[in-house]
Amino acid sequence: MSFTASCRVTPPPTRPATFITPRSLFNWGRSAPANPPPPEFKYHDDVAPPFPPSLLSTTYLAGRELRCCYKATADGFLATDFHRRCDFKGPCVVIGRNATTGLRFGGFSPEGYRSTDDYYDSLNAFLFYWPEGAVEAHGPPVVLRKVGGSGAALFDYARGGPQFGADGLLMGPPLTAVMGVFTGPDAAGVGVGDLRSARSRLGLSYARREDGKGSLFGDENRAEVDEVLVFCSPEIAAMYG
Repeated sequence: MSFTASCRVTPPPTRPATFITPRSLFNWGRSAPANPPPPEFKYHDDVAPPFPPSLLSTTYLAGRELRCCYKATADGFLATDFHRRCDFKGPCVVIGRNATTGLRFGGFSPEGYRSTDDYYDSLNAFLFYWPEGAVEAHGPPVVLRKVGGSGAALFDYARGGPQFGADGLLMGPPLTAVMGVFTGPDAAGVGVGDLRSARSRLGLSYARREDGKGSLFGDENRAEVDEVLVFCSPEIAAMYG
């Protein structure tokens, strides 16, 4: 401030106001970088369903496009490989091949797989097999329906492969006892089943073969498996995100 000759007070020159933009140490208010989209699931499009559409005419998969989501010889035979490829794909068809006889067999799971360590009741699940001589011609397989009511038709063990009933068809069952959802989670990586090992007993949870034999494999209750395929609907699988 200064005085002029006329004794008027001259105010000091003003400075333009300076605004300081507040800075956030936590990046509040800033848009977070977008997460990259998950990689697109790769189906085995070189593998076509080896069964006629009539097999699924009464199921949720009737009339839908089917693609192979799991091929054991490419993805691995461990149960963890199976679940990595098949969980959250919706209803699916499982097909195995007996390494000794070439017999093809399988089952339809209307529940699909989610590694829940739980079981499901269903009258819509079924097993099937191709009789000798029908595999090469891709003829219709013989269907074996659930018997004894709907109880415990399907099991979904995180450390095991496909299981239909308590004994109808087990592919790569867990190598140690499963604790289950009521007693806590199981230790990861312990007792994981191998889908090259399968066993079957018919008559209690699923019907016997039309020739009266008590195993999907014929005269033997156990079989070594050299291939497992799983087919699902990409349209339904997309609903799981």
